[in-house]
Amino acid sequence: MRPGSRGIIAAMGLCLLVLHPAFAQSKRIDGGAVSQPQFGFYWETRLQPGTPPLDGFTTETTQESGVIHRLLLDRTRRVYAGYDLVVQTLAEPNTYQVTIRPLSMNLDSASRVLGNDTPSWTQMRTPGWSIASAQTIKGGDVLELSLLNNRATGQSVIDYVTIQEPAQKFRGFDGPTPERKFSFAPGPSRDFKAEDVELTIQSPRLSINGKLDETSTKHFEEMSGAIVWFYAAKRGRFLLSLVPRPELGFRKAGEVRGSSLSFVLGSDTFSLSTGHPIAPGQAAYSLYVRHEPDWRMTYPNADLSAFVMGVLDPATLRK
Repeated sequence: MRPGSRGIIAAMGLCLLVLHPAFAQSKRIDGGAVSQPQFGFYWETRLQPGTPPLDGFTTETTQESGVIHRLLLDRTRRVYAGYDLVVQTLAEPNTYQVTIRPLSMNLDSASRVLGNDTPSWTQMRTPGWSIASAQTIKGGDVLELSLLNNRATGQSVIDYVTIQEPAQKFRGFDGPTPERKFSFAPGPSRDFKAEDVELTIQSPRLSINGKLDETSTKHFEEMSGAIVWFYAAKRGRFLLSLVPRPELGFRKAGEVRGSSLSFVLGSDTFSLSTGHPIAPGQAAYSLYVRHEPDWRMTYPNADLSAFVMGVLDPATLRK
């Protein structure tokens, strides 16, 4: 977690989703799915509120013997927490029993996630999750799991999970169905604004003046937000927006076309090809860029020679 954020774990709990009227803006950290023949388990992890950001924080999901392990990793402090989940399909159609219990992984299972230096990691125990909790839900119901609470910042890390049909089904000669993806936005609804338009950067490949940045080829994650940024070695950080934000130092520098974008700063041309459409709709859009040439990652053991990507809440730039 961020330096100085001590005592990160306060409680862990499970409930059917209840919307909070004063819900501050949250930020998506991660999401994904695990599919079984009869169901798919989907999750989305969010930070509430979304600022300040968490540095060095990731999540992982594994499964074995019918048990799904969800892990939340603080790679800066080398600590982790998580939970186990077991899903049972009931006789009534579209009905499931979901059992959430404390994380239990043997050394071999943990090493597949943590690597060969697993003994150097510490598992954080979570008060309130000493016994299993089971609920019967319908397909599509969303469970809210409060995982981590940071007393220093007042932030929580929350998993939103649901059981639906498998992420992909195979239909014989017709091939697989389109992959299902789960996303959830907490808080009260409101009218849509232009500032809500987000970029989606998935599996980016960065080229600078036509030369591929090989470190970007190791990235397969997806980032979505009003402002998505990337760091390039010796060049600092580049913040990207589909919306003009002149008061925040953005200027029109390029364009977005489908699953690729490009922009020019000085004598350099930057391009990103991705594995997913970057902007909603079918048109080509202007791209606004803010360059921070002196920005560097500050967490311990950060690789300053490697491509890195992230998301920013515009509110953090106004402070």
